[in-house]
Amino acid sequence: MKMNAGVVMVLFAVAVLAGTGCAAAANAPLKVAVAGNTTIDDGVYYTINGAMPTVKSTRYTAPIVLNRTMNIKYMIIKNGTVKYGIINHALTGNITNRTYPKLIFNQTPIIELENGTYYRIKNGNMTLYSGPIALTGNTILKYFKNSTNTTMMGIIKNTPAIAVKKAKWIKVKVKKCTEEAVSGDTTGPTDG
Repeated sequence: MKMNAGVVMVLFAVAVLAGTGCAAAANAPLKVAVAGNTTIDDGVYYTINGAMPTVKSTRYTAPIVLNRTMNIKYMIIKNGTVKYGIINHALTGNITNRTYPKLIFNQTPIIELENGTYYRIKNGNMTLYSGPIALTGNTILKYFKNSTNTTMMGIIKNTPAIAVKKAKWIKVKVKKCTEEAVSGDTTGPTDG
């Protein structure tokens, strides 16, 4: 399978083997693989140069300090599911003693602010920061030095995205169960 322009193509094959005597094959673990038969490990990969993230991009290992205006494209792989998104961060205002948020990835992007920082999600109420903020769905988070609208330090936008590649589905008919099918040999059936 070829990776095209950074889009990770993941193929899931499910065989319904009812009545074929291949119970062992039906219960075998399903592996997720990409080009070169490399199994994808769960994790987060990201770029800050505008490129689409792939498993060859920077792997997330520690919080990212948002200390400048930047765009982070991310790919979260968890249990075979791939989620894409973009975090846009913009510094605003001429604020002295500015603090910077930290971006953390789990199953969703999370923002940590400094204690004493205020924030507002979309046009909601001004809230004193008290713990991590999950950026679920399309989220706009504005953060402030104090509880007045005149001290905005920055804006963080999360835009989840889905990379879709058209796939052609075909039906596969299983004629008989072979030992190769159970062991994972993909060279095909043997005579004999």
